Amino acid sequence: MLAAFYFALWKRCVPLVLIGSGALAARVLLLWQAPGDDIYRYIWEGQSLLHHINPYLHAPDAVELTPLRDAIWESVQHRTFTAIYPPMAEWAFALIALISPSVFFFKIVFASADLLAGGLLWRRYGGQAALLYLWNPLVIYSFAGGGHYDSLFVLALVLGWLSWRSGHVRRASLWMGASVAIKWIALPLVAWMVWRVLRQRGFRVAFATGLISLLPFGLAWAAVGLWTGEWTAQLIPPLFSQYARSAEFIPAVVGCLWEKSKYANQLFVLPLAIAWAAVILRARSIEAAAQWIFFLALIFTPMLHAWYFTWIIPFAVKTRNLGALLLTASGFTYFLLYHHVESPGGMWRLSPLETALLWLPFASGFLWSEWRRRVLPAT
Repeated sequence: MLAAFYFALWKRCVPLVLIGSGALAARVLLLWQAPGDDIYRYIWEGQSLLHHINPYLHAPDAVELTPLRDAIWESVQHRTFTAIYPPMAEWAFALIALISPSVFFFKIVFASADLLAGGLLWRRYGGQAALLYLWNPLVIYSFAGGGHYDSLFVLALVLGWLSWRSGHVRRASLWMGASVAIKWIALPLVAWMVWRVLRQRGFRVAFATGLISLLPFGLAWAAVGLWTGEWTAQLIPPLFSQYARSAEFIPAVVGCLWEKSKYANQLFVLPLAIAWAAVILRARSIEAAAQWIFFLALIFTPMLHAWYFTWIIPFAVKTRNLGALLLTASGFTYFLLYHHVESPGGMWRLSPLETALLWLPFASGFLWSEWRRRVLPAT
């Protein structure tokens, strides 16, 4: 897949019918691949919500949920934790589970959302440009193969981005708000939008933009409370990810110099927030803001998974950022973690060489493209 992907990018003239049929065929084939284990939690939490149970208050191993335990429950990981996904994501899981609480159907929905996002990019930038997303092996694996729900987030993100580009600020605010209600990581991008509107159109329009952006989250959260009869402002488990690490970059480098930092993930919140604030204040285009926001999130997070890389790839359809192109191959280094943990005495940690293989192509390619864009803006 990687060979075909890079050859097609180098070729620069692939028949459009081949781009479309190849994108569809690859996703259909990977529907039969064994999924990641996250999908079982999606199904479990969707079914729990359908039973009027608030997933933010009841972990899968809660005694009161014993009657609901089934084969899906057996495959749920980290059963002592309550839900970590935003409320609109929980409603998406419930709606899909209402139709069919099966792994295969969940994967069909996620792959369909992925194809729709690729179709929107095709419509806006053309098939040759959209090939970077539609034929991207990391994208195809993450959604059709691994069955990760991030495709719903990417779809809302693309809809918000293209609406903003078309001058539809309210529509963009609604879709970006939906992306936040599906995955928290889009919140800084909403802040950037509100800041841009404030500078260009004044306080009143900026206030309305922020309010519209909050609607999807607020309505989805209120619906969970009304449906279950249980209200809570705790939407992330206490102490979640305080110590957990996986495939990290900057935290791994800091950990080599300062051992105690390995057990205090909160240390990286402040520098990330400061870097995000700089992007929000200085970025001039939504593509630049999104790419930098996600790039900083990826390199600072102590707990990273390969499918997180899909957040940044749609924007490379327009920017052709070299980091995103190289990431398509280097991102698969992440899966060496599974081989390490299954070996005798194995740990959930990449070696320094594997960390370099994963991160250096992405980071150096991203920064080079950004430098080139500033030096040669006309290109």
